[in-house]
Amino acid sequence: MKRKIWPSLLCAVFLIAAGACSRHPVPQVIVEIPAGFSGNFILEMGVKEGPPLEQRGDAYVLPVSRSGKVITSTLLPKCEPTFRNSSVGGVWGYSHSVFMTGDGIPVGGKIEFFVGTRKEYEAEQGKKNHSGGFSAPAESITPGM
Repeated sequence: MKRKIWPSLLCAVFLIAAGACSRHPVPQVIVEIPAGFSGNFILEMGVKEGPPLEQRGDAYVLPVSRSGKVITSTLLPKCEPTFRNSSVGGVWGYSHSVFMTGDGIPVGGKIEFFVGTRKEYEAEQGKKNHSGGFSAPAESITPGM
């Protein structure tokens, strides 16, 4: 009789553990775009030499630099961005990619987007397409503004 209980007990423990793991919230990222910024932005994540992203409560803060490029040691496999856009125009073509080892361990990543008007974004995409880049449909991301 005891042998019949063990499989059920192990299954219950596994389901409880799996449920607890899936409840980890996706980190919130506040992207602060300064007034006057326009152009491409790229964040390289998981760079050992980079400083960690600042945290405000449960959220990470990502200040967009005038150069359009930021590196950080912080690695966010998933995140929910909120844009605080003090610039003219919208946020277009947001992408979040994570680089993993063969066994699925995240080791780096990138967040990329464009700030400006739709016309400027489409012109930038046209430049990428002519140089062999990929085209992405225009989508404005303006939550939190």
